[in-house]
Amino acid sequence: MVDQRITMTSLRRNQQIRASLFLMCSLCAGALLMSKFGARSLKTLQMASPNTGHDLPALDEYEKLRAEVLRKAAVLSGPKLKNPAISSYGLTPTILRTLQEQRTYLETHGTVTLAAINRVRELAGNNPGESSLLRHVTCYKPMIRSVNGKAKGVVFTPMAANNTYRIDGCFFGDTPGIVQLEAHTSASETESVHPITIHLDSTFLAWSDHEITAQLDAELRGVPDYAVTLVIYPAKRRRIELRGCHFVAARGNPQLLNVIPSTWVSLFPSGVGSRSIRQLEYVSPTEASGAVPKNATATSAFVVRSDTEQFGTGRDRYDFSQLNPGWVVESIQLQTYGISCPNVITSARSFGGWEAEWTSLGVRVAFEDSVCTSSVPPSLAFKMSLSQYAIRVWVVGPVGTLPLAQVP
Repeated sequence: MVDQRITMTSLRRNQQIRASLFLMCSLCAGALLMSKFGARSLKTLQMASPNTGHDLPALDEYEKLRAEVLRKAAVLSGPKLKNPAISSYGLTPTILRTLQEQRTYLETHGTVTLAAINRVRELAGNNPGESSLLRHVTCYKPMIRSVNGKAKGVVFTPMAANNTYRIDGCFFGDTPGIVQLEAHTSASETESVHPITIHLDSTFLAWSDHEITAQLDAELRGVPDYAVTLVIYPAKRRRIELRGCHFVAARGNPQLLNVIPSTWVSLFPSGVGSRSIRQLEYVSPTEASGAVPKNATATSAFVVRSDTEQFGTGRDRYDFSQLNPGWVVESIQLQTYGISCPNVITSARSFGGWEAEWTSLGVRVAFEDSVCTSSVPPSLAFKMSLSQYAIRVWVVGPVGTLPLAQVP
């Protein structure tokens, strides 16, 4: 009888122990479950829109919808816009006008030969009243009076249509000397820029005491545009110079600018309320980047903006004033992306519009903001604001030189 009581007591204790263990396990599992649920809720809350008050879908679902929008974006290539500040071959209207004036002078006046000079002297000696005919070939000291009729602002270029120069002056001597263009820069820069030789014209009497006819090497390459001084070194006299001239190199064909340094770009500071948008990315060069669409790799730069809220419109600015000497932007083209919202989207709107505008330093790009919105399952409060574009920039400049310094 005693043994039966002991056995029953032991059974009751074992049952109590099992019950306690089961309760503890249940509490632990519940705590663990609450912990996981709390973490998921916190993650969802962190993704919630501050303006709508609704929770965003899970991150993987949101990114899936976003990827679908980007994948279906329609590529729209705008017109190729020519730079109104430059003319043919990337030359400014001022340079072209000067070259035209110099060419017209040669066509009108031709060259003064030694025979003509002697004839004027004979007339002046026999008739003092004819001395006015001699003024255009006489002076009282060694000097350069004009080049192709211009006494200042002369433009020298190896381009064939403009590559003949008649230098008028006095006391050049009858023995040919040296004619060259010397860089009109600071002392340190002048040492790094070699003089450009001007060759005497192969025609008869290219050098006389009052006139020199010369040309630049038509194959001259690798020399940028810069201010120069025309210098004559007569055989037996000191140097004679004419300051305030310009050298303009021959131009090549326009080429695509492969990289635009980020320091040349001022992106509009897009934001939502008091915060910056979640993505504002500038990519250049685009060829080796995996962050741009495949159809944007043959461009100069790519810009993308995205957020879960509408961020509005603005303008990005590009400054090309730091291109190497002689290089200018010849034309530009925008490549934009019209987004296609997923089927679950209940609203699609666009704000602003795409526009490229020339400025004194470069280009200003106005961008469009497209917004996809949905409030139905499974996307819940899905909302995406997106703007992305690529820009192509064609530049033209001196043959044999680079448009910008090598980018590390």
